[in-house]
Amino acid sequence: MGSTYEDFGPVDFVTDDRFLKHQLSPTAESVAFWEEYLRSNPHKNPEWQQARELLNAVLLGLTSYSRTYLSEQEEARLLDKILKSTEQYDAANQVKPLRQYTRWYLLAAAVVALAIVATGYMLWRPEGFSKSTYDETIAVLENNSKVTRHRNRSSKPELYQLPDSSSVLLDPQSEISFASEYNRENRCVYLSGKAILDVVPDASKPFYVYANEVVTKVLGTKFEVIAFHDGSDVTVRVLSGKVTVYQGSHKTKESADAPKKSTVLLLPNQFVVFDRKAELFDSKGLVEYPVSLPNVKSLPKFEYEDDYAVRFFDDITNAYGVNVVYDHETLKKCQFSAAFSNQSLREMLDVVCKTIGASYEIIDAQVIISTTGCKQ
Repeated sequence: MGSTYEDFGPVDFVTDDRFLKHQLSPTAESVAFWEEYLRSNPHKNPEWQQARELLNAVLLGLTSYSRTYLSEQEEARLLDKILKSTEQYDAANQVKPLRQYTRWYLLAAAVVALAIVATGYMLWRPEGFSKSTYDETIAVLENNSKVTRHRNRSSKPELYQLPDSSSVLLDPQSEISFASEYNRENRCVYLSGKAILDVVPDASKPFYVYANEVVTKVLGTKFEVIAFHDGSDVTVRVLSGKVTVYQGSHKTKESADAPKKSTVLLLPNQFVVFDRKAELFDSKGLVEYPVSLPNVKSLPKFEYEDDYAVRFFDDITNAYGVNVVYDHETLKKCQFSAAFSNQSLREMLDVVCKTIGASYEIIDAQVIISTTGCKQ
């Protein structure tokens, strides 16, 4: 059995018919087959799991992640294959996507992903998974460990330091907790409310934030989590570094191999929103006011005198870590003059695009430039 997939990598798995059918519509037979395969070939588990995460990224239209594996053409072919594999889903079960994309294949991906959620989610829900509230989580932890709880009862944000020197800027009426095992094998904290976490890097001890039904995993970075117990969604926003965010709870954290419904990779100035009612990530985007990256040695001055627009777009990427997509051949001769000081990223884009006769939109946390040529 194992030799069939011995040379497979993530892309090979995700385009394999047997793998794809199992992910989209698992059966008792397919579950048994893949469980036995991974048991007999444990060294293939990383590629197999990466393939699952890649498929989820394609389904959700998270191109910043899928582009690390697939070209635009390969992604389009994969989505076409997915659509053909899901024809058995009745149109009545399909849910309209929560947002629209300019590219047809991203629209198709959203429809397919939501149809799968609507018709087959129970097949993929980890055993014992249920909606997780903060109080329920802490009650379970206190049955087995000593739990430290810290609540900000003031009217202003409060800085709280964790045992490993990681810090938490806790909003009023928000609470952070951790068990006595914290900073031994890993670092797990539990959040109710809103907080900005600045995590001390430690590759040997991953840092996890459990907030309602969402888990955020990092090695060392700064990010914000908003997860009120009575809120309709959970939001994660990255300030520096990168994090992975997935659906889960304290009930499933002990099983590293437990299937994750969706995994989202977030880079600086990106955010994702998890809809608690629909139980899925319904949007990923660029924060309203991106800030410059803290580790950039020499920030661009954003001053241009008869300069080329492509340089401005490159400066954006270097300063904010935001990918700008444009046709280099069309824009390579476009020039403009401007000097920016305190303007926001969107304000600068408005000025430059209007000057050169272009427009822009933000899709999947990327800036997409559209133009038919330079404005004379």
